[in-house]
Amino acid sequence: MATETPKTIAFLGASTGIGLAALTRALAAGHTCIALCRKPSKLSDRFPAAQHPNLHVVEGNAHDVAAVSRCLSVPDHPQQLVDAVVSSIGGAFVFSKMTLDDPQVCEKGAATLIEAIAAVRKQQQENGNVAAASWRPRVVVVSSSGLARTGRDYPLPMIPMYKWMLKVPHADKRAMEKTIVDGAAKGYTYTIVRPSLLVDDAAPTREVRVGIDDDFVVGYTISRDDTGRWMYESLLQDGDKIGRYENRIATVTW
Repeated sequence: MATETPKTIAFLGASTGIGLAALTRALAAGHTCIALCRKPSKLSDRFPAAQHPNLHVVEGNAHDVAAVSRCLSVPDHPQQLVDAVVSSIGGAFVFSKMTLDDPQVCEKGAATLIEAIAAVRKQQQENGNVAAASWRPRVVVVSSSGLARTGRDYPLPMIPMYKWMLKVPHADKRAMEKTIVDGAAKGYTYTIVRPSLLVDDAAPTREVRVGIDDDFVVGYTISRDDTGRWMYESLLQDGDKIGRYENRIATVTW
């Protein structure tokens, strides 16, 4: 089996769920990982430094340009810029009001990330890093099914949930997607991942079905772990899959 080329990957929102699943696999494969976390102990307790020297945990918020900027280069080697950024941030759903605790959490996170990429590129160039001018990290963001433009990418019985219960989260995801797509000309490539309704129980032997752009797939659910596994295997590790999803939208479901 060929050895993977070591990469440097930044993670925003990787203390739980999809981001954690992708981070766990990237660490196990030996990639250098930089993870932004409001409470660093959530990751440092799970991944002790002695066993995971390739993990750097940065304290901060994904809406803080300075904090995100610190994740875009290796702390011990500041001229080594990241190859990819994975953002799986999200808000807490408030059932009593059918909204999020921060209704623009993903949109603001995307705008912050784009601003941070530009700021780091400028600072690196000013510091004499000639490679910064051509730096184009791969940005991977987690969105949601229910946003297809040309049809319904979720089963008929789920219409009430998607049309009413998830109205606010989907508006935020839609704004995030637009921000990422519109900003790509500023120097990054992207993949937007739209998983079906997320559940907790992983099914590693179950097939993950994938649709690209308007050629989407329809399904009820997929687990957070299987979504993170698919993201790592298809968008972060070596292989011919990466190019297939460059500047595309991938719908994933069981």
